[in-house]
Amino acid sequence: MAIQKVVKSSVSQQVFDQLRQQILSGSWKPGDKLPSENELAAQFGVSRVTVRNALQKLSGLGLLETRFGEGSFIRGPEAGAALNQLVPMLYLGRETLKDILTFRRMVEGPICEIACRRATDGEIAQLRELLDQMERSEADLAAFARLDSRFHCMLARLTRSNMMQQIYQIIDDAIQSSYRQNARRQSVPVALHWYREILAAFEARDSARAREAMEQSLDQTFWISTVYQNVINMESAWPQRVAVRWYDEEAGGVREVTYRDYAADIRRMVGYLRRSLPDVQGRHIGLLARSGYAYGVAIFGCILAGAVAVPLNIEKSWAQLSDELARADVDCLLADGVYSDREPAFADYKGTVLDIHAFAGCTELAELTECPDQDALALIVFTSDTTGRSKGVMLSQRNLFAPMRLFTEPFETVRHQFGLPEDYQFAAFSVLPLFHIAALTSLISWSISGNAVHFCTDLRRFYRDLAAMPSDAMAVVPTLLKSIHHDVMKGKRARLGKLRLFTCGAAMYDPQMLADLIAQGFTIIQTYGLTETVGDGGWNSAQDAAHLSSVGLRDPDMEYRLEDGELCMKGDAVMLGYYKDPEGTAAVLRDGWFHTGDLARIDADGYIYLTGRKNNLMILPSGENVSPEELETLLSRNPAVREVLVEQKDGKICARISCREAVRDEVRAFVTQTNRSLPLYKRITSVEFTDQPLPRNALGKMVRG
Repeated sequence: MAIQKVVKSSVSQQVFDQLRQQILSGSWKPGDKLPSENELAAQFGVSRVTVRNALQKLSGLGLLETRFGEGSFIRGPEAGAALNQLVPMLYLGRETLKDILTFRRMVEGPICEIACRRATDGEIAQLRELLDQMERSEADLAAFARLDSRFHCMLARLTRSNMMQQIYQIIDDAIQSSYRQNARRQSVPVALHWYREILAAFEARDSARAREAMEQSLDQTFWISTVYQNVINMESAWPQRVAVRWYDEEAGGVREVTYRDYAADIRRMVGYLRRSLPDVQGRHIGLLARSGYAYGVAIFGCILAGAVAVPLNIEKSWAQLSDELARADVDCLLADGVYSDREPAFADYKGTVLDIHAFAGCTELAELTECPDQDALALIVFTSDTTGRSKGVMLSQRNLFAPMRLFTEPFETVRHQFGLPEDYQFAAFSVLPLFHIAALTSLISWSISGNAVHFCTDLRRFYRDLAAMPSDAMAVVPTLLKSIHHDVMKGKRARLGKLRLFTCGAAMYDPQMLADLIAQGFTIIQTYGLTETVGDGGWNSAQDAAHLSSVGLRDPDMEYRLEDGELCMKGDAVMLGYYKDPEGTAAVLRDGWFHTGDLARIDADGYIYLTGRKNNLMILPSGENVSPEELETLLSRNPAVREVLVEQKDGKICARISCREAVRDEVRAFVTQTNRSLPLYKRITSVEFTDQPLPRNALGKMVRG
C-alpha cells in the first residue's frame, strides 16, 4: 500500500488514517521499524509536526512502540483492537499521555488497594525483589520502564481478578511507548520513592495507605507538579549538574552553582523567611531586585515558606510601584537596594524590607513540606499592559506547573534534531526579567529538565556575557531579535558562539526575518501565551515557510475555541483571576473559558495565527474595523523603518514611524506603494516621523495611546 500525497484540508487526520491503515492492513508488520519523521514528512508532503502528531496518536492507541535512540516500531493491530473494544471513548478524543494517566488513576488505586488485602507474604517478597531490580536499573530508562510494567502487572495479578488483569494489560499496551517517550530521568527517583511507600504499606497490610501511595505515584512520576517536587528533584536527579551561571562583576568572572547547592540555597531562603517573618504563611512578599540567581532562589523560597510571591518590575516609577504594592497587599519586600538608590521616594515605604541576599549567611537547611493545596494562591504576577493599568494575575501551583509538559518536551526533540547525546545539558541565555511570566516559567522548565540558566542582567554586556557563558538557546522579544538579525546579516554570526535556538514570544514576528535566521542555521521556536495562562497557548517549532507566521500549535492539554474571532482557552493553566478585581475577572473568565483579547484563526492542522488585538481594533467613522497590527506588519517590511505604530486620529489612520531623517522620502514612497494594495478604508492617510525610538514597556512591547 503506497503512501499518498495529502491534498485535502484535514491534513493531520489524513496522515493518521493512512498510517493506521498501513498497520491494520498488514502492510507494516509487527516488529517493523517505521521510516523517520523526516522521511514520512517528505512522503506525505507535510511538516514533521503533522507527522509527529499522528505518531503520538498511534502510540496512544498502542499500535506503535517508540524506543529511545532506535525509532518507532509496529506493535501490531491486536493491542489497538482490544483497546477499541474495551475503552474506545477514552482514546477517540485527545490521545494524550494525560488521558491515559487519568484513566490509570481511576483504576490502579483500587487495584493496589485490593492487591494489598489479598497478597501473601511470599508474593510481597516477590514485589520486594522486583523493586530491588528497579533500583539497580535506575540509570537505564528502557529497562526501568519494563520493570515498572512488571510491577504494575503483578499488582493486577495479586487482585485474583481476571477482569482487573485484563484492564491493566490494555492500559499497559497503551502506556509503554508513551512512557518511554515522556518519562524523563528525573521521574525515576520519584517513582522509586512511591514504590517503596507502596511496598511498606503492603508489609504493614495497610490497604488504604497502599492506594494513596499508588495515586500519588501516578500524579508525580510523569511530571513534576509542585515547587516541592521540583526542589526534591534538583537534589535527587542531577545534584552535580550546573544549574545557574552568571558573570560576577566584582570577581571579574563567571560564577556557577550546582543543582545540589541551588536546592540548599532555596532551603536557606525558606529558613531565613521563617525566622524573619514568623507569620510568613499566607503573607504577600514582593520581590524588588535585579533578575538573577538570588531572585530565582527567592521566588521558590517564598512559595515553599507558604507565602504569596509578588515579582515586581524594578523599572517602574515609585508612583506606579507603590500602587501595585497596595493593590497586591504587599507588606514585606525582598530587595537588593538598587531600587531604593534610584528612587528616593521609596523611603516612604512603611512595610518590612529584607535583604534578598541574606539567605547566603544562613547555615541551617530548612525542612520542606509538600503544598497542602495546589489550587491555593501562590503568586501574583502583574501584566505588562500597553494601554492601561496593570492587573494582578493570581496563580496557583497547579496553574504554574500545568504547561510544563509542553515546555519541557521540546528538549528531547531538539536533542535528537541536533544529534546530541542523551545526557547533553542545554544552556539558556536569560535576558528577560524574572517578573515576566516567560522568564519565570523558563526558570522552572529548565530546572525540571536538568538544564542550565545563564543570567545576563545587563544587555550592554550581552556579547561579553555570551562569550563567557556559551549558550544553546535564548528567549527573545522583538526588539532584541531584530538587533540580532541585523548583526547576523552583517556577517557577525560568530559572535553568538554556539547559540542556535531562539524562542520568540511577546508579539508577532516578521516571517522574513525568521526565514533569514533559519537560513543562517538557527532554529526558531515561536511561542504564544499570556500571564493569565502562565505563558501557555501555542508552540511552533516548524521551520517551513508555510507556518512561520503562526504562533504555534495548540497545547493538547488545553481546550480552545473562537468566539467572534477572539481566541478563548480553558484548562489548568488558566489563572485563578485578577487579585481583588472581580469585575475585571468576570470580563475575561466566563464558565472557565479565558477570553484572551487576541483575534485569531486556527487552520486544519491546529496552527494558531494571530490577526490583532480585539481592544486595539480601530473602528472608523464608516463602521469598518481595521487591525493596526496588520498595517504595522506591512510597513515593517521596509528595511528603513526601525519601528512603526498605527493609530486612529480624528477618524483617520495615522502611522508613527521611527527612521533616520535621510530615508524619510523613501519611507513615504513605501507607504504610498503599500496603500495602493489596500482597500480605501484601510489606507494610511497621515504619517508622523521621529528619529527617536517609539515608547515601549520593559518587555519591548509597543505602548499604545
